[in-house]
Amino acid sequence: MRLVSNPFNRIRLYEGAENRLLLMKATRVGERGTALVEFALVLPVLALLFVTVIDLGLVLRDYQVLQDAAREGARFSALPKNWMDPQNSAVTEQVIKQRVIDYLRQQKITVTAENITIDQLYPIPMGTITGFGSNVTVSYSRSLFVGGGSLLPVGQLTLVGRAVYRNLY
Repeated sequence: MRLVSNPFNRIRLYEGAENRLLLMKATRVGERGTALVEFALVLPVLALLFVTVIDLGLVLRDYQVLQDAAREGARFSALPKNWMDPQNSAVTEQVIKQRVIDYLRQQKITVTAENITIDQLYPIPMGTITGFGSNVTVSYSRSLFVGGGSLLPVGQLTLVGRAVYRNLY
């Protein structure tokens, strides 16, 4: 048996297949705790990625709810009983906006009447003639879990839901 040079000088190594285990052990001696250090370096990045994915999912959910609320408001506005004639336009507009606000409140989203616009004379081209529809737009600002700080201009996000229904009057 011949003595092999050992860079770690902690374990004597000898040539031969039976001593491969000793060689593997000798190469690991200087790497104690590296897995823990690598995990500590990667964990914050993984946590940030996880929170960002969750936040993106919640933003998409809120956008879908806004679209649904705008669609509900446009459908309700397109009904003949909800035509905003000059005599009671403010009352009817308030009823339509309240319908949208109530829909959003059920989904835990809070908006004010100022964030909702209603246009019952929205032009809809239908071949050679132009019909009119109800256009409802809902705006909502939400904060993100992960703000960009001074590096990214994110932290507050404004979502807009819009829907148009052909008037039935």
